[in-house]
Amino acid sequence: MWLCRVSSTHSDAMVTCASCGLEHPQGFRFCPSCGSPLTPGPEPRRTRKVVTALFCDVTGSTALGEELDPELLREVMNRYFADIRATIERHGGTVEKFIGDAVMAVFGIPRVREDDALRAVRAAAEIRERLALVAQDVGVRLRFRTGVNTGPVLMGEGENLAIGDAVNVAARLEQAAQPGEIVLGGDTLRLVRDAVDVEPLAPLAVKGKSQPLAAFRLLAVDPVAPGVTRHLEGPLVGRERELRLLTAAWERAVDEAGCHLFTLLGVAGVGKSRLVAELLAGARATATVLQGRCLHYGEGITFWPLLDALRSAGDEAESVIEQLGGRGAATPEELFFDVRRLLERLAAARPVILHVDDLQWAEPMLLDLLDHIAELSRGAPILLLCCARPELLEDRPSWGGGKLNATTALLEPLPAADCERLLEHLGGDLAPAARAGVITASEGNPLFLEEMAALMRERGTPAIPPTIQALLAARLERLPAEQRELLECGAVEGEVFHRLPVRALAGHRTAAEIDEAIAGLVRKELIRPHAPTLGDGEAFRFRHLLIRDAAYDSLPKRTRAQLHEQFASWLEDNASELLELDEICGWHLEQSARYQRDLGRDPGPELSRRAAEHLYAAGRRAGERGDDTAATNLLDRALALAPLDRGLKAAASAELAGRLIDIGDLTRVDALLCTAESDPDVADLAALTRFEWMLHTEPEGAIQAIQARLPSIIDRLTRSGDTTRLAKAHLAAASVHWIAAQATLAGAELRLVADYARQAGDGGLRARALAQYVLTLIYGREPVSVVAREITLMEDEDLGPYLSAFVDLGRGELRRLQSDFEGARRLTRRGIEGLAALGMGAAQGGLEQDLGQIELSAGDPAAAIVALARSDAILAELGERALRSTTQGLLALAQARCGDRGAAREAIALCEELGAAEDVINHALVAQTRAVLALGDGDLAGAERWARQAIGHWSRTDTIRSTAGARLDLARILCERGRPHEAAAELKAAGELFRIKGDAPGVAAAEALLDQLGAAR
Repeated sequence: MWLCRVSSTHSDAMVTCASCGLEHPQGFRFCPSCGSPLTPGPEPRRTRKVVTALFCDVTGSTALGEELDPELLREVMNRYFADIRATIERHGGTVEKFIGDAVMAVFGIPRVREDDALRAVRAAAEIRERLALVAQDVGVRLRFRTGVNTGPVLMGEGENLAIGDAVNVAARLEQAAQPGEIVLGGDTLRLVRDAVDVEPLAPLAVKGKSQPLAAFRLLAVDPVAPGVTRHLEGPLVGRERELRLLTAAWERAVDEAGCHLFTLLGVAGVGKSRLVAELLAGARATATVLQGRCLHYGEGITFWPLLDALRSAGDEAESVIEQLGGRGAATPEELFFDVRRLLERLAAARPVILHVDDLQWAEPMLLDLLDHIAELSRGAPILLLCCARPELLEDRPSWGGGKLNATTALLEPLPAADCERLLEHLGGDLAPAARAGVITASEGNPLFLEEMAALMRERGTPAIPPTIQALLAARLERLPAEQRELLECGAVEGEVFHRLPVRALAGHRTAAEIDEAIAGLVRKELIRPHAPTLGDGEAFRFRHLLIRDAAYDSLPKRTRAQLHEQFASWLEDNASELLELDEICGWHLEQSARYQRDLGRDPGPELSRRAAEHLYAAGRRAGERGDDTAATNLLDRALALAPLDRGLKAAASAELAGRLIDIGDLTRVDALLCTAESDPDVADLAALTRFEWMLHTEPEGAIQAIQARLPSIIDRLTRSGDTTRLAKAHLAAASVHWIAAQATLAGAELRLVADYARQAGDGGLRARALAQYVLTLIYGREPVSVVAREITLMEDEDLGPYLSAFVDLGRGELRRLQSDFEGARRLTRRGIEGLAALGMGAAQGGLEQDLGQIELSAGDPAAAIVALARSDAILAELGERALRSTTQGLLALAQARCGDRGAAREAIALCEELGAAEDVINHALVAQTRAVLALGDGDLAGAERWARQAIGHWSRTDTIRSTAGARLDLARILCERGRPHEAAAELKAAGELFRIKGDAPGVAAAEALLDQLGAAR
């Protein structure tokens, strides 16, 4: 009978034949025993994990085959491979397969350990050493070359086959090694850096890799050093209370001449070693300090910590060391007695501190021995100082309990202020934002802080250091399946997760199993209760964001895609009251689609449509509350999800185009509007948005288009009652009045825009209308009393940061009107900073222009040039024309008053090139500047002609402060022409205009010139 096994999965998973009842490995189509078709069992649960792969290959085996008899060669190779397997397994690795002359092993399968990389490197070094000895025995010399690399792979439960780039890179490193060499990858070196000596090799160009691979030749490896050494030389930060507690226990042991057991619990990196180092530094002068550390693995490691500690105790400890090493014939009871008596003899001479680190890895007999000493030792000052992770209490719940001479303390994370202090001591400069990010991400763990800061300095971008990834992955790997699965489901929701949706995601688990798993995770300090944000259910927060990331990273992308979609569906069915429902659902569905694309799958139109609809709705709401940056991001993401139906795509395109205009990103708007204009339902909105875009980029064409099309659009929208689009229509009408410098008419339209926006519930559009209304108050005819009243009324609005910036500008104008130029500058700069923080480029450039006008009013044209140059640079980068043309006109006037005639003429040319024919302000500024230039040239007649032309332009506007300023310029020219009576008339007219506005600096300037004129006569 033909039996076919379709694949070799290297799996221990079995399938039972329904006919004969026998079990066989998965992969057979037919039962090897009875030939019946086999039904595959459920697909094994898969997980992503970071492992270290080791490739070891014999060099010269082909030539050796020619020299040796096949039977002898087989015997030699079997001996070599048996020794290699034994070495790898002794270090905790798994031999995946033998491929010809090569061996592939993986460290991290079936269980991830935090020191997998170090185990692999030590195994590689031991193989190199041992094979030389084996070669002497068999009389045949073989040399191996080895590659070791660390990275993520995909695994299924019960499978031993690791698949991923990390394995491929290990093979490439092995192929690049010379005979007898061990070559390490860069990620492996980061995990073992303090236990090895290496020499860098030239980066390896490898087929299929876009960048050369970093590679390092291993020279030596320390057999006992940790892969990454903690730096304990810095000052102790934020542990004063715990140090007092520890010191009190030590002093009690000394004062009472008794034994005290002090257990310091804490997660990896929280600072146990640093705290102990502080105590020991002060105690060494008067005490005998014995230190040992429990090992993760190895042969004969039960009493290793005591062997390590007692080696420093001198000759008196030799016999006990022999017994602990297995060279004596003592029973456990005798051994325990001898160790206790030794410590008591040592303590009779000097108090003893026995420090045992990493007690969570201790063998039960060592724990029994320490328990024995704590229970029975009397009359000698001994401090048993044990450091462990909280897992110790899972295996030994009774540890330290019930003893009067025992103290157990849990070391909590450091508060943010102490993290700041610690970061200072670690040295190195980090930008404030980077510092804040590192402190937040470390969440009070000193090791995490140290490693993340170092990686930030190295790479310049935030990332999780591989040392921390290894620690957390190993911790999660030890969890029972139901607890690990619950963490993974919770990680899909985020840093805070809720019991009800997690129960839905882990649907095959019962409520009792989930409750038990949650309780276990709380006990293990992995999660803690948190205030719920979804309904009234229970919520939990990961004790550390990096724990959440480690749990999430372990999920295969296929599983992530499924869980994200399931969570979004649960939210749609159960959380309709959630304000951020659209944004959250959109994000989860977007993630699902992304992961499916990563796997080469089409997420399908339904999933993409759901994601896009949620993101579009969230983007609209963000815009309505004035958060244009968030709105742009959300709408961009909505459009990126294809396929979209025509209507949604057009609406999202029009909405995004409007938000891009708001933040000053004008380059993409035209293409978006072309998409939007193709849908009749969105055509009016697209047209209004195009008007706004043209006002910035083609102001002359914009005026003509608005005047031709706006009346009919407003008529249609009025009949339909679409208040949002009516608001945008009247915003376009206001822009036409503004370009004509009719501030009063523009202000009336803007008040109408604000009312329509309020009716539509569009806070962002209302804020824009009121912000522009502030400008009409500043530059229009309204006197200072009206400006002050309107600004005060506006302060009753729910001011967002955008409107607040313009209200600051209005307050600054009130200060300028009172001749408080410093106050005006301060408030205007604050408004500029607020807009810069929002990324509102065009508005920021506009406020820089206003600051330039304040400096002109203050009589400081040089300072005005600085502010106006900033305005021009911002607007030029955005491709904006209308505002920039006015900036160039003001810049020309300031340069002319500073005597920079060439620069003024260049600015005039650019102002005329950029501005629209209808932009009367630009014409007025150009004429006013030409008057100043002509006066400087001694062309008094030309100066008077240009000055009167400027007054003519300004008189067509209701910008009375500018009209008054132009009359001051004409008065100066008339004085130069010897016509004082005409000059006096102009000064009186200017002063009256300034008084109407309440412009104290203008009134003062007019009166000062009148006084000079009177004195001259």
